[in-house]
Amino acid sequence: MSLLENISHSLGNLGKFWQQKNNSQVLRSNLLIITVQIVLLIYKFNDLPPQVPLFYSLPWGEPQLAPASQLFFLPTFSIVFSLINNLLAATIFSKTTLLSKLLVVSSLVISILSLVTLFQIISLLT
Repeated sequence: MSLLENISHSLGNLGKFWQQKNNSQVLRSNLLIITVQIVLLIYKFNDLPPQVPLFYSLPWGEPQLAPASQLFFLPTFSIVFSLINNLLAATIFSKTTLLSKLLVVSSLVISILSLVTLFQIISLLT
């Protein structure tokens, strides 16, 4: 097969993957959660102090603090993780359906946990 035929076949698999009801619902939910993260962060950014607690795994005190702008790491991580997982899931969908569904759901779980973390940090500080 030529390169153009391979690309066409991959795009056809991608369409089949997103036409399934569960996959499209999870993707929409994931995009909604990421959007809520970004809107919440932009809305509350001016109310945040210059230093915010972000690194909870480090010892208590100064090492846990980060500039408030680093809170944008949470939605960025959600976007990158979701993009990689969803593209990988669409690619392997025809071979392993269960793994592709697990990848899509895991990206949703990461986005939810990121939203909860962001909400807790903001509610702690305001």
